[in-house]
Amino acid sequence: MPEIWSSREIRLPSSSRDSLRPAAHPLERLPGEMSRNTVLALSTIVLLLTSVASVSFSLFLPPIEAEFHWSRVLATLPYTVAMIAWGVGSPVFGKVADDFGARRVILGGILIMAAGFFGMGLSQNLWQLLLTFGLLVGATIGACGLTIMTLLISKHFDTALRGRAVSVVQAATPLNPLLFAPVLFFLITTFSWRVAAMATGAMLLLVAFPLAWFGARDPDTARLALRSRVTWSACLPYLRNRSIIYLFLARFSCGVAFFQIAHLVVLAYSKGFEPITAAIGVSVFGGSSALLSLLAGWMSDRYGRGRVLGLTYFVRGIGTLAMALPIPNEWVFYLLVIVAVGPTFGTVTVNNVMFFEAVGPRLAGVILGLSFIVHQIGSAGGPLLGSIAFDMTGTYDGFMVALGAILLASGAITYNIDGRDLAAVQAAPSRAGI
Repeated sequence: MPEIWSSREIRLPSSSRDSLRPAAHPLERLPGEMSRNTVLALSTIVLLLTSVASVSFSLFLPPIEAEFHWSRVLATLPYTVAMIAWGVGSPVFGKVADDFGARRVILGGILIMAAGFFGMGLSQNLWQLLLTFGLLVGATIGACGLTIMTLLISKHFDTALRGRAVSVVQAATPLNPLLFAPVLFFLITTFSWRVAAMATGAMLLLVAFPLAWFGARDPDTARLALRSRVTWSACLPYLRNRSIIYLFLARFSCGVAFFQIAHLVVLAYSKGFEPITAAIGVSVFGGSSALLSLLAGWMSDRYGRGRVLGLTYFVRGIGTLAMALPIPNEWVFYLLVIVAVGPTFGTVTVNNVMFFEAVGPRLAGVILGLSFIVHQIGSAGGPLLGSIAFDMTGTYDGFMVALGAILLASGAITYNIDGRDLAAVQAAPSRAGI
């Protein structure tokens, strides 16, 4: 059985940047004798459920557009606001998790997200959708989504296994459309998008919240009990480092490319495919992205973070350029979805691990949160710019060419970042006495 699933406890490195408590005290079992692998399993299931907030909008977009007779740009606004709220909320939730633990942040986030989906199902106009899906759901993606789950799992596993562990939990996000897109598609087409939204809220409240209550356990409970704090200004030395700047720039391009996830259904329509092909395309994205996320995590542990991160950007860029060409049939469309969109969460996995290892657990929440501000500026702008391009030209092809070039450039600037670069990032604040 692979070592990642071993139930034995770990001893954290003695470095002050990578230890969660004094070196003389090994990491004890969590309350209730819960092992780190149980936490990983339960956290993965919780993220599988909460990821509906970030990957389901492409299914809601066509019926919302049809019901309200809005333009593509107007119908995309709730998603745009959600991406901005995700970005703004991420460093705040990250800082709270650094200071008080991830558990409280995750539980509170699930409750508010459920309320947002219930409100979405009752919305009658644009401002109500902006408030419910845009603000409530969008902001809490930063509380119970990728950022905080990455932080939680990264603390439980050491460097040798961290990439694989984070890839497991992050594979949950692309698995969501694979498992839930058919269910949402059925609810939307059989009943309405409102019923689908309210059913999502009920699932979060009745399933995700109880699982998080049992599974979202912080490993550094001794430190949290001391209520030790690190100021916001402690981030500044890291933000001036060239390797970190490159990671931020690459994260921005990854955010812009989330256009492909938000518009995947209508992108299929624009290529002349039927709704069922579009729905299958969403599931293909989910399944391939989960597998490629696991592969990227394993490869990053074995071959180096920077090389694997750059490779994911190169593959996505080539696939995106190819998607701008005529697509002869649905099988080629599915293949291009795998190549252009499938590696997305492999990129996110490796990028998140690199941020964590660059700054250590005491600042990882806030740095990851700040990186997601950059990511969400791209995530807000990408779908909106894609909508504008479509409304002006009737096609996404020109925008896809520009996006492909951006992804290739991101691969070029991240490929040569290695562990020595990240070690230097930690050393500079240490010399400064932070």
